[in-house]
Amino acid sequence: MLSLVGLIIIAMLGTCVEAARFAVCARQGASVVMTSSKALLTEYSRPLQENYGLFFLESTGKPYERVIAEYAGDSLGSGIGYTDFLSGELKEISVTDRTRVGDDEAEPLQKEINEYMKREAVSDTLTNFLNKTKKFSDIETQAEQIEDTVKEQKEDTKLDNLVLRLMYLVDGVHITKKGKISVAESFAKKFATVKDYTGSDFGVWQSTVWNKIKSKINSTPVEWKKIDSGFVKTLNNTIEVTKEAIEEGKKLKSEYNASSAHSDMAARIVSGLGSLDGNLRVLNKTKELLSDNSISEDELKERLNEVWKDYDTHSLSFDYTGADSAGDSEDPMDSLGDASQKGILKLVCEDYKNISELGIDEADKYASYYKENVKESADLSDRVDTFAKDEEISFDGVFGSVGKYGLEEFSLDSYITKVFSSYVTEEKDSEWKNSLNYGPEYVVSGRKSDKENLESVLNRILLMRTVVNFGAIMADSSKRAESYAAAAGLVGFTGLTFLIRLTQTLIIITWSIVESLTDIAALLLEKDVSLVKTPTDVKTTFPEIFLITNTAILARAKKYPDATTLSFGYKEYLCLFMMMTPKKLRRYRVMDLIESSMRKNGYTGFSLGDCVFSIEVDGVFRFPAKFFRMPAITQIIDRDITGYESRCHISVGYL
Repeated sequence: MLSLVGLIIIAMLGTCVEAARFAVCARQGASVVMTSSKALLTEYSRPLQENYGLFFLESTGKPYERVIAEYAGDSLGSGIGYTDFLSGELKEISVTDRTRVGDDEAEPLQKEINEYMKREAVSDTLTNFLNKTKKFSDIETQAEQIEDTVKEQKEDTKLDNLVLRLMYLVDGVHITKKGKISVAESFAKKFATVKDYTGSDFGVWQSTVWNKIKSKINSTPVEWKKIDSGFVKTLNNTIEVTKEAIEEGKKLKSEYNASSAHSDMAARIVSGLGSLDGNLRVLNKTKELLSDNSISEDELKERLNEVWKDYDTHSLSFDYTGADSAGDSEDPMDSLGDASQKGILKLVCEDYKNISELGIDEADKYASYYKENVKESADLSDRVDTFAKDEEISFDGVFGSVGKYGLEEFSLDSYITKVFSSYVTEEKDSEWKNSLNYGPEYVVSGRKSDKENLESVLNRILLMRTVVNFGAIMADSSKRAESYAAAAGLVGFTGLTFLIRLTQTLIIITWSIVESLTDIAALLLEKDVSLVKTPTDVKTTFPEIFLITNTAILARAKKYPDATTLSFGYKEYLCLFMMMTPKKLRRYRVMDLIESSMRKNGYTGFSLGDCVFSIEVDGVFRFPAKFFRMPAITQIIDRDITGYESRCHISVGYL
C-alpha cells in the first residue's frame, strides 16, 4: 500500500514539475523566436541608415526563416549544466507577414522619419511656420477676385467689342494698338450718293480716318456713269457685308438691352442700326434692276436715282477721336509676351548655366505602384504667355487644400528639406551622389528633371506673388493713374470706356507679374521679400515693365535687404507647397528619391519598396519530456510521452 501511494505521489509531483517545465519551455521558445527575429532586424541596410537615418531591412536573397532559424539554433542547443533542462528543437519557423516601407500609404516611412526628427525641435518650428503662413490665408480669395474682375470687365466689353466689329463691317476701319489704321475693301457704307462728298456725309469727322476711307469709296451711284462688271461685283460684296453687319447689329442690340454697362457710343449706334436694313433694301433693289434686261438705260438710271434716295451713310456713325494718336503708348503685354518665351529660369536665376541637369528615369514610380491616383501638378509655365497673347489670367493649380496640418506632416516636410538639397541649399562636400539635386522641388512637382521641377516651383511662386503685388499696385493711386494713362493711349481712340478699363486692369496684372519676377530673383538670392506688400514696397516702376531682362530683374532684386530668421524665403515656399501636396504622395516621392540615389551610388538593384519595416513570425518547437519518461509514471499513465510541441506568434519591427 505504501509503495502504491508513494508511486502516486511521485507521479503527481513529476506531473506538476513537468507541466511547470513545459510552461517555462513554451516561454523560452517564444523568447527565442523574439530574440532571433530581433537579431534579424540588426541586419538593416547600413547605407540607407547612414545617409538617410532610416532603419529598414533589405532583402538580400537569403530567406528570413533561415536567418531566424540560425540565430535560434544557438539558443536551443543542448549546452551544459542547467540549460539542458530547457533545451529543445525548433521544428518550424515561418514569416507569415511583412510590412514594407510603402504599405499603408507609406506609414512605416513616416514612423521612421518621426523618430529621426525627434532630435530636431520641430514643434517650435511648426508654430513659427504656421504663424508665417497665416498671411497667405486670403491670397486664394484675392486670386479669385482678380479672375472675376477680368471676367466681369470682359463681359462689360462685349458691347465694346461688338462696336469694334461693326466699325469694321460698316466703315471698314481697323485700328491696331500700335496705331496702324487700315480700311477693308468691302464694307457697308461703300457708296457715295453726292458728288462732292465729305466725311460728314459718312458720319466720319476724324480727318486721318476719313482720308483712309475716302480712297475706298465707290462713287458710281452719283451719276451712274460706271455701271460695269466691277460695280456689280462690288455691289454683291457690299450686300454680303451689309447682311453680316445687320446680324452683328442684332447681337449688339440684344447685348445692349441685357447689359447695364452702356457707353454713349453704344447707345448712339443702337439707335442708328435701322439704316443698315434700309441700305440692304436699296442694294438688293439695285441688283434686281441691273439684272432686268427689259429696262432701257435712261429708265434704269432714273429708277436707280429714285431707289438710292433712301441710301443712308450718316445715321450710323462711330467716334474716331484720338485715332491719329493711337500707338503713342507701347503695350507692356507685348514686352511680357516676348520675355516669357525665354522661360522663367533665364529671367530670374543669377547663374542659369549652373542649374542642375540631373534627371530620373521614372517620376512617381511608387505612387503608380501603389495605385495612387496621381494628378499631375498643373503646368503653369504657359500661364504668362497665355495672358500676354489671349488676355486670359488663371490661378488654377496654384493653390491647394491644406487641411489639418500637424506635427507629423511638418516632421515629414522638415525631414525632406533637411536630408535633400534644394536650389538654394549650399552644396556639401560628400561622396554620396544624389539622383536629383533639387529633392524638395521634386516632392512638390513630381517631374523627371531638376530643371523641370525648379521651373514648376518658380512659376507657382510667380503666380502667387502676382496676386500679392496686384493688391499693392492697385492700392497706389499714382500707379493706377499711370496704368490708366497707358490704357487710354492704347485703346482710347475707340472712346469705349469699358475697353479702356479692361486694358488698365491687364496692364496692372502685367506690372504685377514683372514685380513678381523681381521677387523671385530676390528669393533665390536669399533676400527678404515681404509676404504682403504696401505700395512703397513695389520695386518695379512703370517704365521698367517694358524692360524684362535678366540683368534688369537682378539689379532690382539686389536692392532687397538680406533675409533674416523671420523672413519667408524660398525654403518656406517649398514647405508651403509641400503642405498643399497630399501626404501620401510626398512619402512616395521620398521613396523615389532614396531608391534612385541608392542605385546611383552603386547599390544596383536596390528596391526601397521591398525593404521591410516589421515582420510577424510563427514558431513551432519540440521539447523532450523529462519526468514523464520515468518508468513509474509511464506505467501509471500507460503512455510513453516523449516530448511536447509549443507554438508561438510574435511581431517585431524597428519601432
